[in-house]
Amino acid sequence: MPLETQISVFLRNRVGSLNELCTALSEAGINIRAMSTVDDVDWSVVGLIVDDITKAKKILDGLGLRYGESTVLTVDIPNRPGAMAEVTRKLSSANINIVHTFLTATGNNCMVVFLTTDNKKAEEVLAS
Repeated sequence: MPLETQISVFLRNRVGSLNELCTALSEAGINIRAMSTVDDVDWSVVGLIVDDITKAKKILDGLGLRYGESTVLTVDIPNRPGAMAEVTRKLSSANINIVHTFLTATGNNCMVVFLTTDNKKAEEVLAS
């Protein structure tokens, strides 16, 4: 359950902008491990967890894209009914607020990304 850096990239909400971002990262050999998007009328915010944060920031700078960084907690859980309920129960019992979350699943496994009011404490609670 590592604490990781998520990059939130601001993209114009237009056809092709996400492809341009993904292509640039791909051409630089950067693997996208998780991605989420939140859209608005004119802009989208793309949350990325990548395997090389330093290199990704250089690519974003080169593309002239605005972005922010936040520390998130990534948690591997089984891909089965009730798994998220167990994790969220532990966090709420420890009085930790979940601000934002998304997950990606493949086969029997899920990776959940949490932004909480206390990521360090959340990491400790979920490790026990």
